[in-house]
Amino acid sequence: MSDEPGASRWRRILLGGWHWTRPLKSFAVVYGCLVLVAVFFADRLIFVPPPSTYGEDHPSLHLIDARETEDSRIATFWYPPPDEEAPVLLWTHGNAEDLGTLEPILSIFASQRVGVLGIDYPGYGQSGGSPSEDACYRAIGEGFRFLTQEKGIAADRIVIVGQSVGSGPATWLAEREPEVRGLVLISPFLSAFRAVTRVPLFPGDRFPNARRVQNLSGPLLVIHGEDDGVIPFSQGERLFQLHPGPDKAFVPLPGTGHNDLWSRDFETVLTAMMDLAILKKLPIRGKDS
Repeated sequence: MSDEPGASRWRRILLGGWHWTRPLKSFAVVYGCLVLVAVFFADRLIFVPPPSTYGEDHPSLHLIDARETEDSRIATFWYPPPDEEAPVLLWTHGNAEDLGTLEPILSIFASQRVGVLGIDYPGYGQSGGSPSEDACYRAIGEGFRFLTQEKGIAADRIVIVGQSVGSGPATWLAEREPEVRGLVLISPFLSAFRAVTRVPLFPGDRFPNARRVQNLSGPLLVIHGEDDGVIPFSQGERLFQLHPGPDKAFVPLPGTGHNDLWSRDFETVLTAMMDLAILKKLPIRGKDS
């Protein structure tokens, strides 16, 4: 009869004996589970659409019928440009907000001699469908088509603006449409997964901004809070460094985090963006420009 205590005997039966491969196997199991989560549940983790903060009777709301896609309509806030020469901002917002949340900011920009078209992703605000990486690409693509084909606005009058998760579709469109006037990235990430992991760890990453920004040649303006606790400041700085063109600017915001950017530094951001949009210049240059 074995003298081994009952608890130890059951532990040995259930878990087996010690072997040097056990930590590796445990790591492989944990990593495999995380890969499954990353691949199959990433959209649910990335996108957090709030309840709509505006209704279908909002005076700035313009619904774009999506062409041949699963998304029935794309909700936009449309502020037409004051004249035929004025630039237009094509704006994709951050997560956990919609156009109703952003309306005070958009309306102020619209008063600065520019037009503004804000885009709500599928599943946000009054947009149909469900949010995903591809759905965001379709949404901003429909916004660009609306401006260029339906409104006759030349690409070189359009400044693409992407904040936080909106930096993903904004960079995607800038890579596809090199004739645009410029790209503004506010609190951007290198990629969606790397906003959390910092380094590439999992397959199936979303919004690969670090790769795409290297293919851009047009003007780039990056704005990032130095105390950003959601997307590290270093990621905006790195995107600026990766951009190969000569016409780029990086605007650091000391003491600013991720969610207080507009309340703390509105005038700084407004001035930098309007210099690019209206004057076609980037007055604040980083050390690597």
